[in-house]
Amino acid sequence: MSRSLRMLRHAATGISAAMLFTAALAGCPEDEPPATPDASAPLPSTTPSSSSTTPPAGNDAAPPDAATPLAPTHTGLVSIQDITIANVPAAGHGLTATTILTRVVAPEYEEIPGSVEGCRVFTYDVDSKPQPPEEDHGVLRIGGAKGGNLECRFVPQRGYVCPTATGAGTFTVEPPAGGAATAAYTVPGAAFSANDVGRYLQIAGTGAGGNLGAFAIVAAPSATQVVVANPRAVAESFPGNFTVVAGAGPTPNDLYRPFEGVSAIDLELPEKVTFASPKATLRPGDAFTLDETSARTLVAIPLDGAATTLRCSSCGTADGTIVRIQTTDASIAGLSPVAFPAPKKKSAEIQCVRVGTGEITVPAAAMEFLKKSHLASPVTRIRTAFMRDGLRVHTAAAPLPANRIALAVGRGTIGFTNP
Repeated sequence: MSRSLRMLRHAATGISAAMLFTAALAGCPEDEPPATPDASAPLPSTTPSSSSTTPPAGNDAAPPDAATPLAPTHTGLVSIQDITIANVPAAGHGLTATTILTRVVAPEYEEIPGSVEGCRVFTYDVDSKPQPPEEDHGVLRIGGAKGGNLECRFVPQRGYVCPTATGAGTFTVEPPAGGAATAAYTVPGAAFSANDVGRYLQIAGTGAGGNLGAFAIVAAPSATQVVVANPRAVAESFPGNFTVVAGAGPTPNDLYRPFEGVSAIDLELPEKVTFASPKATLRPGDAFTLDETSARTLVAIPLDGAATTLRCSSCGTADGTIVRIQTTDASIAGLSPVAFPAPKKKSAEIQCVRVGTGEITVPAAAMEFLKKSHLASPVTRIRTAFMRDGLRVHTAAAPLPANRIALAVGRGTIGFTNP
């Protein structure tokens, strides 16, 4: 067993396992842009414990005994995934780059107390126990994925995003023709390239509503023109600005597979005093296929409190498996099948990790929390992610608090259940 996996199995010593993988079950899109699912929006994180201590103000804020780590105050996640959408297979594959840095909180349920493995449950109430804002802890650098190296930075109200280019000018839009679902955007002075295929074009300006938003780039015919997935585009010229964003979700027609031919992903973690800032190299989890029963369950998660199993039939190689189940009670009327609006009143989240296996059974005791949340405020949609990942954990040493960042790199599929 590798040193990193031994860390995963034993890292819970002296610290709650929830602090390790509090948010480590991400890698799935949060909202959707106008055309295709968008993973650049931040994922919900955990609610801070009222007993959490305040982190030191800087490197000079050492504890009285520098050899004794301070109690952990924050938990972190970097999740780099090649994601597919079970409900919308035509959405294809795409890179999601998720970074979540928040204060720690104890789960309401732990399947295996003191272990990083097993399932944990968190519930939220918009009025009395809301999800906390995510925090800026510095720049994340990602190397190795197809398309070039990335720098991801924190944007207020959006979390970490990975822009690769920005610009402004007069856009010329050529709308879809002949039943196509794509439109061409021309921007004089831009410098688009083939590496932008698989990324998203985010557009703001004075144009018609259907021409504004974030759209998957499916072709780059020239340095000044890209073709995007936007069936609602209309012919128009207008002034505006654009950002090309990487790690924002699937691209139609399987035009971009970020780990194809890639043996390792390099991560340089954010550099602020709340966390350690190591460099790490992880092997992405291989492509996998869910068995038939699990494929059906992924889009039909029960709310009756029954234990639920998800497994792959062809699993490939990975350090372990991650399952994340989230609920919302917000209205989904008129929204796309992959929209996941923020909860209106209550929500529940189940996070599960297993090392060395392609199967996870969520116990009835954990699924009961989904049932209770549904009874308190009817669930309108459930989002479930199944991922096979390379896994690693880094813990800050004294004089920093013993805060941890969990790293997960691999492949995943997401299913949406409409109860």
